[in-house]
Amino acid sequence: MQLDTFRIPGKNLVVKGNLELRTEDIAGETSGTDSVEKGIKPKILRVSVSIPFKNPQDLSDLIKKAEAKNDAGERKIYTITDRTANVAGIRQVRFTEHFNWNEADTMQMWNVSFTLQEYLSNPERVENREQNKAPATDTTQYKQVLKQAANL
Repeated sequence: MQLDTFRIPGKNLVVKGNLELRTEDIAGETSGTDSVEKGIKPKILRVSVSIPFKNPQDLSDLIKKAEAKNDAGERKIYTITDRTANVAGIRQVRFTEHFNWNEADTMQMWNVSFTLQEYLSNPERVENREQNKAPATDTTQYKQVLKQAANL
């Protein structure tokens, strides 16, 4: 896995994806199955990796990536290169929810886990495009208003 030009260090990298399709029950107190769509939420990647004790700088660098902020003071957005992310159409991510590490003494490694959230998901892009569409102007109605104004 790579975030921009930073390659995630360590061994035994595991990436799990999650897609939340939110709905709300509108059946009330009945046994009906009616529900209303509440949208598709950004995809989540749960990542785990093991970093050997002999490479402490790798863990430090990864933590710094998780803490990084952009010029506006917001968490940095990374372009992701990873088979599991890319097959789901995830192009950009940012660290979210948690970043955990603990010692696995018997293996002389840190077990690291973190969550990446998709940034500007495809459903979000579609919503933004639909909101930015200018309403079609009805020129007929406009001409009638002008004509009425001229008659006054």
